[in-house]
Amino acid sequence: MASPSRTGLYFCRCGPNLGRAVRLPDLSAPGAFPAAADVAVHDVLCSPEGQAWLAERIRAGGIERVVLGACSPREHEHTFRGVLAGAGRSPWQLHMVNLREQAEWLGGAPADVTARARRLVAAGLARVALQRPLPEGDVEVSADALVVGGGAAGISAALALAQKDRKVVLVERAHALGGLANRLDEVFPELACASCFMEPALDRVLHSDRIEVLTGAEVRRVRGSAGRFTVELVVAPRHVDPAACLGCAEVCGAACPVEVADPSGGEPARKAIHLPYAGCLPHAAVVDRAACPPGCAACAGACPFGAVRLDDAPRSREVEVGAIVIATGLEPGAVEGPEGLVSSWQLERMLHPDGPTGGALRGAGGRTPEAVLLATSAAEADGELALREVLKLAQRVRARLPSARVAVAGGLDRAPQLVGLAAALRREGVELLPGALVEGGVAAADGALEVRLAEPGGGATRRRADLVAIHAPSRGAGGAASLAALLRLAPDRRGFLADGGASPFEPTATRTAGVYVAGAAAGPRSIRDAIRDGAAAAGQVLATLRPGERRALEPLAAEVDAALCGGCGMCVAACPFGAMVIDGADGKATVLAVDCRGCGTCAAACPTGAASARHFTRAQIAAEISALLAGR
Repeated sequence: MASPSRTGLYFCRCGPNLGRAVRLPDLSAPGAFPAAADVAVHDVLCSPEGQAWLAERIRAGGIERVVLGACSPREHEHTFRGVLAGAGRSPWQLHMVNLREQAEWLGGAPADVTARARRLVAAGLARVALQRPLPEGDVEVSADALVVGGGAAGISAALALAQKDRKVVLVERAHALGGLANRLDEVFPELACASCFMEPALDRVLHSDRIEVLTGAEVRRVRGSAGRFTVELVVAPRHVDPAACLGCAEVCGAACPVEVADPSGGEPARKAIHLPYAGCLPHAAVVDRAACPPGCAACAGACPFGAVRLDDAPRSREVEVGAIVIATGLEPGAVEGPEGLVSSWQLERMLHPDGPTGGALRGAGGRTPEAVLLATSAAEADGELALREVLKLAQRVRARLPSARVAVAGGLDRAPQLVGLAAALRREGVELLPGALVEGGVAAADGALEVRLAEPGGGATRRRADLVAIHAPSRGAGGAASLAALLRLAPDRRGFLADGGASPFEPTATRTAGVYVAGAAAGPRSIRDAIRDGAAAAGQVLATLRPGERRALEPLAAEVDAALCGGCGMCVAACPFGAMVIDGADGKATVLAVDCRGCGTCAAACPTGAASARHFTRAQIAAEISALLAGR
């Protein structure tokens, strides 16, 4: 234990914030704390004058350890660590006691508040006596980035990040880029051609020498921290060599004996070997091996270029990056009911020339509809985006079927900013039912559909239609939840990774440093907003990661006492960052300092006490608690 002569105890009045209830003269009186060799009070310790005063006091008194009775460590611990370092002392031999929030601001009789403060200070002195300097080191950061998701937001982020001396690894679960944006026919509000809108950007990504594109790939494991992530990827086989394939899937598809129907009804039936969709990029076929008959190799025999690779197996890939941008997008909501009831996404695909009906509208009984009703769900959670989608579809249906009766029900009263568009649709003959909401199910009735609409003033009406399209609430993309667990993020109830870091001025940051979320991965977004998000996330990465920069290693990293370690591996299983490994030479656990974030999980899991968290050892914590209890 350190000598009492080397410990200084200093109180800060924090301007007017500390000293009305806590009697500082009592706490700083001679002999009040025998463990402290030097005790003093200052008005504002965090001010430049206060910092200079503290540094001189430390040097003059030969102080090695310091306890400060002041404000929250979160606010100024880094400030006073700097003071100790400037005075030639270890910054890790400082302990701040939060007398402002944990005593003064709790209120009560001054005698009681001061007694509480005395216990807190005694606990701090007991703890700081066991604190020791921590080894410090640094490591070169990686200026490269991983972008997860190849939709509008991911493409935007990748293009912005692909700068000089930087590399981008773009990972997409599907075997084609573009996400949902590239599956639309027209983009709101100008009804511009979606593929014309997206494909130039996709082409730039695929031909950039600074962007590596991995389709059919997912994140399996993440180690490390901001500036130095090690990410393990698993890449599913395409079973077709994209360098050799020319995308003439009609040749190999003609030989394939299997046809697979899309269970959602949003896509046309396809062969086991097929293009992901017409005009996809990369423009290469993919084989659904799960649908292939045993022993069948008809597509391989038919391919004139020898591009089919039926024996390809999944492969692993490890990349080192400084930051991760999550742009996994969303999954459209689904509806269930009789024929003629579809989701807004299914209607989008039905209107697409490459959709399941070749662009023809089909309602109940497979007929061309004479009456179409479009609506948002009564439980709608997508806000204005849902209303924009429904109005866009109404506009397109009206253009496609000029003689049909088209109506839009519900939600328009909640979006006054869409009044102009709604008025234009009314002039084109679309019937608007602003307050009416779809209530209950949609039932089949005499070869058509019957919808019950709840009116805003009470009561209900029934409306018949041949085709009913409802925008149901979307949800987070498949795989987003498992990715969130790897990155220690918490999805909301719909599976979105809500953005919001430590500051509102970092809108795409998350609470895990170095990880950003962009586009519909954070919640429903328009395509244009998703593109802005991707660029914003890239901007934050570029501002925080500079090529050649070195960053301090986490000094609070765990350590292992080899003499106590039994090599059981419990710490390895418990570590959420992959920083604990078993050394093959002696069978003992060891810490990968670059990957450790000092969370202490290994110390809690270790049955022998061999693993410990620096600066939060069992002895330090026990001393602090014992002093608190003794003070009572």
